Amino acid sequence: MLTIAGLVGFFATPALGNDWDFSPYIGISEQFTDNARSSRTDKESDFITTVDLGFTISGETRRTKLETSYDLSKDYYAENHDLDGIRHNFLSDASIELLDDSFFIDARITFTEETLSTSGATTATNRTQASDRTQVFNGQISPYYVYDFGGWMTGIARYSYSETIFSEPDAGASTTEEADRKTNEYRLNLNSGRRFARASWGLQTGLISSESDAGENFDHFNSAASGQVPINRLFSAIGTLGYDDFDADNIDNEEISGVYGGTGIRFHPSSRTDASFQIGYRFGDPVFDMDITYSPTSADRLTASYKVTVQTADQSLTNARLLDQQGDLIQPQFTVIDYVDSVTKSETFSLDWSRDRGRNRYGVSGRYIQREILENNTNDDVISVNANYGRSLTPRADLSFNAGYAEVLEGQASADEETTLTFGTTYRYNFGRGLSGTISYDFLNRSNDSESDLTENALSLSIRKKF
Repeated sequence: MLTIAGLVGFFATPALGNDWDFSPYIGISEQFTDNARSSRTDKESDFITTVDLGFTISGETRRTKLETSYDLSKDYYAENHDLDGIRHNFLSDASIELLDDSFFIDARITFTEETLSTSGATTATNRTQASDRTQVFNGQISPYYVYDFGGWMTGIARYSYSETIFSEPDAGASTTEEADRKTNEYRLNLNSGRRFARASWGLQTGLISSESDAGENFDHFNSAASGQVPINRLFSAIGTLGYDDFDADNIDNEEISGVYGGTGIRFHPSSRTDASFQIGYRFGDPVFDMDITYSPTSADRLTASYKVTVQTADQSLTNARLLDQQGDLIQPQFTVIDYVDSVTKSETFSLDWSRDRGRNRYGVSGRYIQREILENNTNDDVISVNANYGRSLTPRADLSFNAGYAEVLEGQASADEETTLTFGTTYRYNFGRGLSGTISYDFLNRSNDSESDLTENALSLSIRKKF
């Protein structure tokens, strides 16, 4: 943990220069909620005062790029003082080029407070909660070397080390204790170079070795070859042939190990459209892979994918997206589906559409995840849809809306099968000289067949000063 955090601190050193932006801030907010304890049957209203401190660091030079944000929030409840507490939210993504066009280091860190169960306690706004909360540190450092073999092929040798650490929050302790995990990954890729004008190919081999504090091991060796041959200007044939070898505790390794392969088609009529579809056999079952990118205009972008993966739970945290399409930090989504400290086989369909033009910006994202817990052969299915819209009313005023829908279609237990609806709206005004104010309303509704609905309405007023 210290090694990863220290590396990001080293990357931040150039922030003292003129090419970097360091923006500290202080803020205070007052919130009223009609369900302070997230209760289904005994709702208590309360006022919550929150003091925020934090900063952002961002910048890019010829060799270094860094995006970092940290928020420290202290919540004070007027009535429910046992919920008073501190929340941390730290996100960082960094890269550095140590040798020209050859040796690089990537690093990323998240330290956030999460509800790792979709059926755990939930609030309409970000604040300390009564239960089911966990502090999650997830960090990764990844040095890699790139070599060009005279234009015939490019080689990439990469090593990655990651840690996932769980700890008690200041308020609202988790009802389960997840095991910390450390992972080492070694990977060697060879890809066709610039001399291959039409056909392209790739060879890759890698080993993931992971161990949890509970003594559970996970090893995955993979080797694969892939190729692409153009049919005409619009289409190319694609194919993959590979081998998996899993060695993990408490699962049937032979069932998901072995030779795999697939073939399909890629459609690439222009720089704005790229779609590939591949069908094959892997992990003991027929599989289907899809990747689509479509930009109908310069302001629109649509992406869709369907993937089948076998991984440990901490890998899903490590692979969560930290940067948006513009390269800015975004809050990673960790709780679309329950965190299960076991090896899982997941089928994931993702759809994202965003548009940013003039004074308007809006987007829609959706996920469908069908997952099998390989240790006990149980399943869960989750679908989620989120939409947002924002408009600049004036150069100083901004109005935004967001809505969300999530449903556990099939849970490991019947109590997990819940439907969650959220809605929020925020009006933000910039007074100038770094001073801004917001007023927001948030609504939450959770329902299932066995209990009464959980609902919450929250109204917040806040002011923030950037320096």
